Amino acid sequence: MKTPDACEGLPDIRFAIDALDQQIIDLMRQRMAYVKAASRFKPSESSIAAPERVAQMLPQRRQWAEQAGLDGHFVETLFAQIIHWYIAQQVLYWRSQRAPA
Repeated sequence: MKTPDACEGLPDIRFAIDALDQQIIDLMRQRMAYVKAASRFKPSESSIAAPERVAQMLPQRRQWAEQAGLDGHFVETLFAQIIHWYIAQQVLYWRSQRAPA
């Protein structure tokens, strides 16, 4: 993958964006593995949401975004959606692991 300045046209740009999107999706898959692993340590379904953890995470993600030169509000909003989706997935996984056989 070429650096942005080394790209010689839209095909180079599109190739790089596609490659980055694949990496993002792979990282989301890896994150899901940790989310599912965390369910082993959650004593109850109600403990999954961990609102205090989310309240800590979102401002931190905003700060990281701003330090990277990105729109902090957008990134914080994006992560709120991401976290909400992962929590829902963890609830489903938690239930499936404790369902009667």
